[in-house]
Amino acid sequence: MIWCRLKLKSQTLLSGMSVNQYSIVFVDNTVNRIFKTIESLKHSYQNMHIFNQEPEFLEYIESNSPDLIFLNLDLQPNDAVVLSKEIRQRQMTTEPFIVIYSDKQDDFVQELAFNSGVDSFINFHNKAAVMELFIKNLLKRRILPTPANKKEVMIDTDRHLIFKNGTAFQLPRKEFKLFELLYNNAEKFFSKNEIASTIWNDETIANKRTIDVHIYNIRQFFGKRIIQSQKGKGYRINKKLIS
Repeated sequence: MIWCRLKLKSQTLLSGMSVNQYSIVFVDNTVNRIFKTIESLKHSYQNMHIFNQEPEFLEYIESNSPDLIFLNLDLQPNDAVVLSKEIRQRQMTTEPFIVIYSDKQDDFVQELAFNSGVDSFINFHNKAAVMELFIKNLLKRRILPTPANKKEVMIDTDRHLIFKNGTAFQLPRKEFKLFELLYNNAEKFFSKNEIASTIWNDETIANKRTIDVHIYNIRQFFGKRIIQSQKGKGYRINKKLIS
């Protein structure tokens, strides 16, 4: 398997974000056919808004920045392709995910949709459980602004991202797990045997250079000071950088 590191666009982590704080909007002239599904979704996503008229929706986003917008393709008077272009042209605090849903799945319609700036084109799933998983996985990718945090380094375990001075980094899985272990136990030194047993479930890893290489790679990203080492004790996170 080939691993790659992805440095994400510099933004600040919205710490402690719960699903109820995400704003989700549906725009549909014929909302009756999806009403039961939306009502079920509200149990998990309470900050949900439904509009059946375009003017009301546009008025809403004048003063609000939803995180996720669902548009019925066959909206009237302007269809979802036209409306999505209108949304992208507006100056919003954060750029929302836009999803068009329709029973029409031909390539031409989808091409028009993606050219208009939407992020996804789906069939609307009448099963709320399917829609809930779709929304959950989409929102995991959301990086939102928040007032500056004094911490130099922060960790987002839900999305497997590490933030340094507001910039998000994505590490290979084992390196992330190693960083997470040290981060969540800032007072403790971990020996190589403990790290090998916890991260790899294999203490023989402690006799190889694997852990040293992973520590080196993490330090390359976040600086040599991020992980402290002490002979006879092992490794621990630098508490001064996360307090």
